[in-house]
Amino acid sequence: MRLSGKKILITGGGSGIGLELARRLADANHVIIAGRGEAQLERARADVPALHPIRLDVTSETEARDAVASLAADAGGLDLLVNNAGFFRSYPLASPDAGKKSVEDIEVNVVGVVRMTSLALPLLQASPEAGIVFISSPIALAAVPGYAIYGATKAAVRSLARSLRAELAGSGIRVFEAMPPLADTGPVRDVDVPKVSPGTVADAIVAGLEQDRHEIRIGRIRQLVPLARISPRLGDRFVRQAVTPPEGNS
Repeated sequence: MRLSGKKILITGGGSGIGLELARRLADANHVIIAGRGEAQLERARADVPALHPIRLDVTSETEARDAVASLAADAGGLDLLVNNAGFFRSYPLASPDAGKKSVEDIEVNVVGVVRMTSLALPLLQASPEAGIVFISSPIALAAVPGYAIYGATKAAVRSLARSLRAELAGSGIRVFEAMPPLADTGPVRDVDVPKVSPGTVADAIVAGLEQDRHEIRIGRIRQLVPLARISPRLGDRFVRQAVTPPEGNS
């Protein structure tokens, strides 16, 4: 995919991987970053003046529709949607607030992704070269205590990406799935395990898009995907070690 002259929307683009990806694409493209925190978006634009921030909560049908309408009116369309907004958190399903948290996680990580993709498709279909990026997770491939809901949401995203790729075959819309390891951003900073920088993830995503790699497996995740297929138990162990602090380092 040629990443030049594109109109790009990145949800969750005010920080972390989304912002780093926006930085790398801003010089040669019209990049819109969307998020719920207006102050965070303004700080991002102050740091990278070429960015175009818009307020967007992907759990709101009204805000999502307004954001897509503004793309048509102000940007003149859309060529690439990056579904980056999402919650990452761990909690036992038996915890008192698990019901509330799980609904929030599903609303953002799954329903919000489906909503934005569905609303954006008419604009993408009008683009001569379009793409959709889904951010999944290695936890989607493994059984990890404490991450039952997060893993389920990312498994749904992975399945959505694969099915939509088949559904849109021949349409000219490319569907990408990026699967990064833990990146040192947001709530992940509090997890005492080895992490990669958000910039490393962003660089890998850009390279994957340019090379038309529909599954962008980043870092050690390239080893995990075949391992989880051949030996699910080893895949579980691989991911648990990656996201679980060693004893005494909690």
